[in-house]
Amino acid sequence: MKIKHLALILLTASCSTTISNFDKYQKQFLAKTEFMPTKENLENKPPKIVVFALEENENDVAKQAQLGNSIANNVENALAQNRLGELVDRKANVKLQKEIALTEMNKTGSYKGPKVSDYAISGSISNAGFNSKYSSGSTFVNPKNGQIVSIPPKYTYSSDVAGNLKIYELPSLTVVQTIEIVGKKSRSENVQQNGGLNLAGLQIGGEQVKGSSRDDGLVRRAGEDAISNALVDLKNALAKKGYILEKRTLDKKTIFKISLGSEDGIKQDDKFEVSGQYEIENAITNESEIERRVIGGGSVSDKIDPKSAWVVIDDPKQAEVIRLGDVVKMKYKRGSFDGVLRATKSMIES
Repeated sequence: MKIKHLALILLTASCSTTISNFDKYQKQFLAKTEFMPTKENLENKPPKIVVFALEENENDVAKQAQLGNSIANNVENALAQNRLGELVDRKANVKLQKEIALTEMNKTGSYKGPKVSDYAISGSISNAGFNSKYSSGSTFVNPKNGQIVSIPPKYTYSSDVAGNLKIYELPSLTVVQTIEIVGKKSRSENVQQNGGLNLAGLQIGGEQVKGSSRDDGLVRRAGEDAISNALVDLKNALAKKGYILEKRTLDKKTIFKISLGSEDGIKQDDKFEVSGQYEIENAITNESEIERRVIGGGSVSDKIDPKSAWVVIDDPKQAEVIRLGDVVKMKYKRGSFDGVLRATKSMIES
């Protein structure tokens, strides 16, 4: 009975963003924001992003595995797969890379060269380690059937990687977000023997082959795991912005059309925030200032076209203050079972 109840809850939750009787929804008047998007804003072109190899900070394990370059490739793959931007060749932007390095040293600066990208991603590796552990085998007799059971000795290898990614906005070279990255991978293998004789799992004579003193592939996989763990933060930092285009109602339900669609990588049930810009008066200077604040949020419905989609607002009261031209930004969260899935995958791979 409990299982049926749970299934019903999950089914209800999964259908909450499905819009039934869409044709019956009536278009409503929508007040305009004072800060309407431009035609260029509405084109919503993906930002150009250049990703540089991470600093390896004289870490021998990182240098041997060329980890800085490998992690940069992992970041590029994540950006491409999630349609977060248009990638720019890092090899053609050596000057920009040097400017970023100088900015890090001086804690200030700006890029004065040609604007080849909207963002640059760089970072550093604070730790990259490789460990090997030997476990001796054992042999015993199964009391139930009298068979000899042999557990061979094995080596277990592990690698831990930590560091950060910094996202710079160009040309100011302002750091818009710093993302911590942490990853690890492990694998095991039975100890190999040179010579000797194996009788029913019992090794007689011979010499054990020494374990590996390094495994560059495992270190790079730990780096890949670090970017996988940081993917939600990366997606939120570079999530595309769209705009409120239209409002419709049916009975007490309100839906909005936004300028993001399947070409932008959004899917049903994806979450988002709506923010508005407001002109306010500074109480001290009596001068006008522009304030941006979140005024609502909700989920993407099943009505998704290549360049637009219909969304459902969480709170009906929020729907009353949303205006034509207000900004929509996708908001990603880690799934409840992400940690379990990663742990299970790690156990399978090892």
